[in-house]
Amino acid sequence: MNNPKSTVLGWGSLVAAAGVSYYFAKQTINERRAQQAADGSRPTEKLDWRQRVEASSSQHSEGSSTVAQASDNADRKPGGEPSAKATPVVPSGETSAVVRNGVRETN
Repeated sequence: MNNPKSTVLGWGSLVAAAGVSYYFAKQTINERRAQQAADGSRPTEKLDWRQRVEASSSQHSEGSSTVAQASDNADRKPGGEPSAKATPVVPSGETSAVVRNGVRETN
């Protein structure tokens, strides 16, 4: 099992499989990049890491209301009604508090 022939065969097949996977992955990535460039959704300028961090932090501060809306919508079924998991099960005699959009609601 550990003779040189089987070791070379194992490593050779591993390298061949990795090469084929790399080829097809690279082809898919290049097609996706070309499609994004044609659609205009891919930025053409190259950003320094500082610029990327700045852009990312500004997107996070602008998108905070979108995140709150998305979390509210996550508790709803496609028809708009609340799902079963949105209603907490509370033992009798106890109350629970839910915070939605910065407002505390008690049940």
